[in-house]
Amino acid sequence: MAETAEPSVAAIQRTHGPARLTRLLPWLLPLVGAVGGLLAIDVPLGDIVRYAAYFGGCVILPGILLLRAAWRSTGNWGEDVGLGAAVGMAYQLLGWAIFTAVGLQAWLLAWPLLLIAVFAAVPQLRPYWRITRPEPLPVAWSWGMAICATLLVVYVSLAVMADHKPPPDGTSYYQDLLYHLSMVHELIRSVPPELPQVAGERLEYHWFANADMAGAADVTGLSPVMVMFRLWLLPQAVVSLLVCAALARQVSKVWWTGVLAAVAVLPAGLASLLSPSHTFSIATSTAAAIFLVDALFHRSGRRGVWILGAALAVVAGGSKPSTLPILLGGVGLAALFLLLRDRKLPWRLVAAGLVLLLALAGTLRFVAGSTSGSGMQLLAILKFDAFYRAITGDLSVPGTGGFLPVPLTSGDSTVVTGVGVMLGLTLLSYAGLLIGFGLLVVRSTRRQPAAWMLAGSLTAAWLGLLLLNHPAASQQYFLRGVVPFATAATCWLVAVAFEGRGRRTILPVGVAAAALGVVFQQLIRRPALDPARSRAEQVETLARPLVTVAVLIVLVIAGWFLTRRIWARRPGAGLAVPVLIVIMASLAGMARYSYYAFRTDGTYRAAGGVVRPDEQAAARWLTENTAPTDVVVTGSWCRPGPRRPGCDARGWLVSGLAGRRTLVEGWAYTQQALATNGTDGKLYAVQPSPWPDRVELSTQILTAPTPQLLENARQYGARWIYADSSDGPVSPSLDQLARLRYQEGKVRIYELPAQ
Repeated sequence: MAETAEPSVAAIQRTHGPARLTRLLPWLLPLVGAVGGLLAIDVPLGDIVRYAAYFGGCVILPGILLLRAAWRSTGNWGEDVGLGAAVGMAYQLLGWAIFTAVGLQAWLLAWPLLLIAVFAAVPQLRPYWRITRPEPLPVAWSWGMAICATLLVVYVSLAVMADHKPPPDGTSYYQDLLYHLSMVHELIRSVPPELPQVAGERLEYHWFANADMAGAADVTGLSPVMVMFRLWLLPQAVVSLLVCAALARQVSKVWWTGVLAAVAVLPAGLASLLSPSHTFSIATSTAAAIFLVDALFHRSGRRGVWILGAALAVVAGGSKPSTLPILLGGVGLAALFLLLRDRKLPWRLVAAGLVLLLALAGTLRFVAGSTSGSGMQLLAILKFDAFYRAITGDLSVPGTGGFLPVPLTSGDSTVVTGVGVMLGLTLLSYAGLLIGFGLLVVRSTRRQPAAWMLAGSLTAAWLGLLLLNHPAASQQYFLRGVVPFATAATCWLVAVAFEGRGRRTILPVGVAAAALGVVFQQLIRRPALDPARSRAEQVETLARPLVTVAVLIVLVIAGWFLTRRIWARRPGAGLAVPVLIVIMASLAGMARYSYYAFRTDGTYRAAGGVVRPDEQAAARWLTENTAPTDVVVTGSWCRPGPRRPGCDARGWLVSGLAGRRTLVEGWAYTQQALATNGTDGKLYAVQPSPWPDRVELSTQILTAPTPQLLENARQYGARWIYADSSDGPVSPSLDQLARLRYQEGKVRIYELPAQ
């Protein structure tokens, strides 16, 4: 029979040294993989050791101690490390805020050491250094999780981070990386943070992930570039993997669903170098969900679980605004289910909902930002699909328009059919995020409030994707953020299907599902767009994958009925097959992508991100020769290329590469710029600056400087001028009015004279 039950306490208490060593041995694989991967992309071994010591001693260890004191241990070190790391990140974030606000960033190491000392000195707290009631998971769990973690860290190192060289080694940088780097620099120097691109203005963005990096840089002494581009991502990825597995095991109560969840989330992009806010939110929101599930339904530990759940929810919301609506949707649907079932108000869930609402309101008001320019429009996400534009002819600016997009009200049957086909393909492509709704169909799970919570999270995510209208397609993060919840639901369904079944059921079902999953993945691949074809032909081409998959489903169902006598002896297979097909289809897609990623040079070389060697050298000089709080006058607010009206205002060379505040630089991601999206039919990124006075002052200083203009710049705290002739004309008069401190290539750096 298949092993589905949790290991017994009696068996666990007989575990001695050699058995414990056997459970630790698998974890050498991801450790070696991570170190090897980082060395392969030229990270110094000393930096790796320093960051590992920081993350282990200042994040994981304090987090585990707090986890056990406030709630309980999970009974095994693997899940304790995952959840403890999430708690530790929240604790370290609090310490960063306190120490930075009072100007003691250099002493941030004292924050985790203080907690460790308290737990070592106070007798009542010493038991939390060990697992008092061990419930270790089988060795197979350790091996399965370790293999998944190894695959993850190797892939992230060699196929994600390797494509984006850190400054000054790169020649082109994805614009968002420089924006995030500017925030890391800012969050090292001030709380509350200023907007580094507009000195003196408040930073409104979901910056908690960047604050986490700032704290790491404070403690380790490593550069923000090294932390963000190379060292921060890998431990975050592994923590996300561990908490996703913990959530699946928690709801299913079956140990191997944790491993299955780890396998299932591998293709989901848990670790994103280009969106650290998404990466940080995955670990924290999933941990928050685990604590909420226990507080609301299981109540297996101390009441401090409420504090942990609330704290992690706030951190998740401050990292990515889409995470809290997902949690709210889950708690809300579970509350509705209990209200209808029990005919009384579920006060615990009402309290949880209020906590989440307060967290949402607080993070949106004081932290999150980047929500201006958003609205409501059905299927607005399709505007970013090339087929949508070709079929509908809708060239309107994303983020604009009423609730119903114009093509749906046109009465054109070809257009309406095309939109329906694209919606069908979207649902098909994300089938893995739909199949979890099956929990509400299966009799044994639809009685569980946790199942309704997972389904509510899925509902909120899909509503966010299909109803929100964001100019930069940020509604996609609703689906990306719900992956851990969808995976837990999917694995729970598999556990129900295989409950009490032996290998005679599991093996043939698994093999059949694997084969069908590979076929399914091939069939759902979208065709290439051919602009020469008519709209009707485009719709027909786009519909072929849907028709093919429909035929395959009919054939599978027919085959099932023809062989039902065989499968009748394997109850549960009918539920497991579609779930496993979806998982295998995702894995097949990841395998293909990884194959090409490792075989090709994916180094980022986009023309819109090119930074010349003289610009990088000048930025490095600014970093090394100016104070962290100095303000720089610059004309580098456009992406690379000649400065012109309506330029793409995503230039962050001085604030990002140099890490210095500017009088004004790229304003595209500010709340003020996003709020103007669609004005004059233009996207937010090419809108005029919300600070025209600063743009005018900077331009005049660079092109026609006068002593009065320099004095005006000093009123904003400016001390330096970064003059790059590739951004526009630079007046030779600056040589007489300011002190030339650096010159290379097209770049000159001046120091403003003292008052």
